[in-house]
Amino acid sequence: MYWLLIDRNTELSASLRVDRIGAETEIAMKIMYSILTFFFVCACVVVRAADNGLSPEFSDYRVNVYRGRLKVPVYYVKIGNKWRDDMGKMVSPPVINFSGKYHIGIHSCGADCRYYTLSNLMSGADSGALDPFSNAGEQPNKTSDGRIYITNLISRPDSKMLIAQYYIDRDVDSEGKCREQIFTLNDDGKRVMPITKTIDSCRQFP
Repeated sequence: MYWLLIDRNTELSASLRVDRIGAETEIAMKIMYSILTFFFVCACVVVRAADNGLSPEFSDYRVNVYRGRLKVPVYYVKIGNKWRDDMGKMVSPPVINFSGKYHIGIHSCGADCRYYTLSNLMSGADSGALDPFSNAGEQPNKTSDGRIYITNLISRPDSKMLIAQYYIDRDVDSEGKCREQIFTLNDDGKRVMPITKTIDSCRQFP
């Protein structure tokens, strides 16, 4: 009788282990199925986006806009109702036009020459994040095969996404070749990072 009880207990214990292993296996399979389904859905979304030629949108990188008092850098001077920079060139009014608290300033440095400044209007500090888009000195930027190009930056006050359009052998108002690449500003505001490759066409923005 004693041995019979032991055998039955052993059988019950073995049965419980089998049931537990079976349940754990079923849970693991469900988790694996969920993970595979997730990645499959993501892959489908990426493929469909590529097929439809979708590009990142400003709304994908939305930020809150600073509403306090603006701290304008000293090199911006208002004379009458117009603004000028420290070179005496006319510029747009320093308002928030990028990533919630920044002003992208466009400055002329001669024919086919421009440089950009990035000013934090909440702190009054400047960043060199846009230096790669500016001319080096007063010489026009050139492609690797020697063609002159001008860079036009497109931004929104409530987005940290930045679009760079490179107009080759033309200005922004005439027909010609244009290349486009999209960037985002790092959280520290010190550099921009590409989120797309350069494409051989440019979109029109208001």
